[in-house]
Amino acid sequence: MYHQTLCIVIFFLINVTDARGSVKTYTSGNGYRDVNATEGMIRGHVVDEGNYEYLAFYGVPYAAPPVGNMRFKPPLPLGPWDGVKVANRKVKCPQNGEGEEDCLVLNIFTPLKIINGPLPVLVYFHGGSFIMGSAHTEGMKHLIQQNIIVVTVNYRLGALGFLCLGIKEAPGNSGLKDQVAALRWINRNINEFGGDPKKVTIYGMSAGAASTEYHVLSHMSKGLFQQAIVESGSATPVWAIDAQPIETALNLAIGLNVSTGKNLSRKSVYKMLNSFLKLPANLISKVNMEYYNNLTDGTFGFVPCVERHVPGREPFICRAPYHILTREQYSKVPMMFIYSSAEGLFLRSSDLYELNYAERMNANFFAFLPADLQFDSKEITKQIAENILNFYFGYNGTIGDDVMQYLNYFGDYLVMHSLLNSVEIHSKKNNPVYLMEFAYKGGLGSYDKFYENIYLAGHGDAMKYVLLNKPALNPDDKLIVRRMTKLLANFVKFGNPTPERTDLLPFIWPRVQPRNVSYLLLNNDIQIYEEPHWGRKAFWNSLYNKFRKTVKPVNPGF
Repeated sequence: MYHQTLCIVIFFLINVTDARGSVKTYTSGNGYRDVNATEGMIRGHVVDEGNYEYLAFYGVPYAAPPVGNMRFKPPLPLGPWDGVKVANRKVKCPQNGEGEEDCLVLNIFTPLKIINGPLPVLVYFHGGSFIMGSAHTEGMKHLIQQNIIVVTVNYRLGALGFLCLGIKEAPGNSGLKDQVAALRWINRNINEFGGDPKKVTIYGMSAGAASTEYHVLSHMSKGLFQQAIVESGSATPVWAIDAQPIETALNLAIGLNVSTGKNLSRKSVYKMLNSFLKLPANLISKVNMEYYNNLTDGTFGFVPCVERHVPGREPFICRAPYHILTREQYSKVPMMFIYSSAEGLFLRSSDLYELNYAERMNANFFAFLPADLQFDSKEITKQIAENILNFYFGYNGTIGDDVMQYLNYFGDYLVMHSLLNSVEIHSKKNNPVYLMEFAYKGGLGSYDKFYENIYLAGHGDAMKYVLLNKPALNPDDKLIVRRMTKLLANFVKFGNPTPERTDLLPFIWPRVQPRNVSYLLLNNDIQIYEEPHWGRKAFWNSLYNKFRKTVKPVNPGF
């Protein structure tokens, strides 16, 4: 953890050019700066990270607290406050039995002095299966040094953010609507921090990546950003959409000992909702995590849903993301996609030995088939299961004998297949799209002692060389940090990760073409290839083209 300190300095004036071209004067002293947002004055503080200082505004509220009867509803606008709000609050939304419901905050990080402003803005949505995680508060140094502004966002998680009953009190997707509220706040206020509201790039990893692509597909988010970076996830895999949100809610009710009656009706749905409103948020999040941990079919429980039209509620998404994507019924923006060489690593690696996945898969592989594949008969199900086993584990193989086979199975169907399909579709009509395979496994990535002899990057590892959890100490790690932050900052600034060759980046990263999927392989060295893992992608295409389950809007049953 980085040491943070307040710098005791003499009062000084700093001139900042805002997005309208006028000059704002901010008074700083004793290591802080005050900024005038639409709701009131906000005080940020100077942070010292590795002998580099920048400004940090922690825990800035962007919407009203989602408490009481607002628990499952879309976020409401924030009212004004008196005086100066000291932005030093670090909070996480309820998850696994802890956290605070009053958690709709974002963190803003800016250079001490805005040079050639207003600056481009990078907004980051954290991952965590839509059930865990929080907005990053540390490790911003290398991005800020690129002369950009970084914003990280909290949003409601699990049932509290994604209870989807198809009624006005719980229409669904409140967690994604939180993110929209944050983007709207940023568009209203970021110029006061020296940022350009017309130059916003959104970036997410895992569930954050799914969120990011969802914003590209959603009309609610249109115009709130200009570019997107998607890492280790997308909006269309089985875990990113809940095809049966009412059933998910009923399963949570069982875990919470909430009675819903035998038949689903308006009365029973509202009875369930009222019970959820009365229970402590952390009890709900704890039971929610227990439910999540028992799922084996690729689903995560409470995640985004396809909403029904509810009077008085603006929907985030009313058609399945796969439907919107494949029909290209959305406004395209320049995009960068990143996946890791071993996506199954850290995504599902601990399950192999902590939850006995190998033994359970060998005993009943049907329970581990993706839930979004639908078969007409037991015979077809058996045949598909055998085909998958043969493809990944060999005709006589046993699950667990070859660790990489296990990792590839989960990594491919949970991440890589859907991400690569998205890459192809987004690149149509000459839309700028860039694809990276991140292979480097150094000292900053996730660590799992069980797989310490696998020298490949795992799920979400690229992000850890951009938003650092710990300092880069060895030369190789430092080089990857410099390259990753420069590539992302270039994309944020120019819409092109390599606008020119440099000593640090001595190559031009080619854009993806629909019939020529070029990608950059980043390890200790840099190489350009085409059609990554195309045989594995084609295998899943053959299954999903024939057996993909249709996802319909939520139906509360009345």
